[in-house]
Amino acid sequence: MDLPAVKSIDGAALIEEGRSVVGRTDAAGLPLRLLGGVGIALHCGGVPYRPFADLDAITTGKAARGVAAELAAAGYEPHTRFNAMHGDRRLAFDGPQGKLDVFVGRFEMCHRIDLFDRLMLETPTITATDLLLTKLQIVELNEKDVLDAALLLRAHELAEGDGDHIDRARMCAVTKDDWGLWRTMTGALETIGQRAPDVAERAIALAAVLEAAPKGRAFRMRARVGERKRWYSLPDEVG
Repeated sequence: MDLPAVKSIDGAALIEEGRSVVGRTDAAGLPLRLLGGVGIALHCGGVPYRPFADLDAITTGKAARGVAAELAAAGYEPHTRFNAMHGDRRLAFDGPQGKLDVFVGRFEMCHRIDLFDRLMLETPTITATDLLLTKLQIVELNEKDVLDAALLLRAHELAEGDGDHIDRARMCAVTKDDWGLWRTMTGALETIGQRAPDVAERAIALAAVLEAAPKGRAFRMRARVGERKRWYSLPDEVG
């Protein structure tokens, strides 16, 4: 796959920087977990599999101030204006290996996925299930997104409950009352299956699970409207 041009950064160094940052916050008793390409690489063996541009992480609202202080002590410079305006949702820093974006409490791009009660399940990254969720919520997948999602599907079986697999129950729970997220996720799985044929069977199987799962009243009501009304946000609309 041809990837979009990104700033040249040593992928292995970025992965180790991510590991170091989480180790520092863990030692301080603060939940910070990696996501994005570096988080996926670290979860799946720690080897760079594509170019990386920056670090992405998530913390809780309660821990955000302490995390910011630990990052400052580690040499990270805050984007002061951005953090003052958006700090309840997202923080940005410049560090030794480039930019670090920190989501606060929830991952919010095309859809909102609450993760604040999931951060203690694993370290230094969020779970494989939640890493995949952050990719499946993207309405228009680019090549790096497909690579990321395909790696997660290739490396993890579908199963139930917490553990190092893709948790079907978690996937169904987040879409039970959210037709929009369900629509985006099933569409993303179809795209991934087409563009990464070696994981097509697993992508199709997961989509079938989402299709067959019981749906709530809010889901059924929104499904009546369908695609006549836009069901997702654009990343630059999320403040």
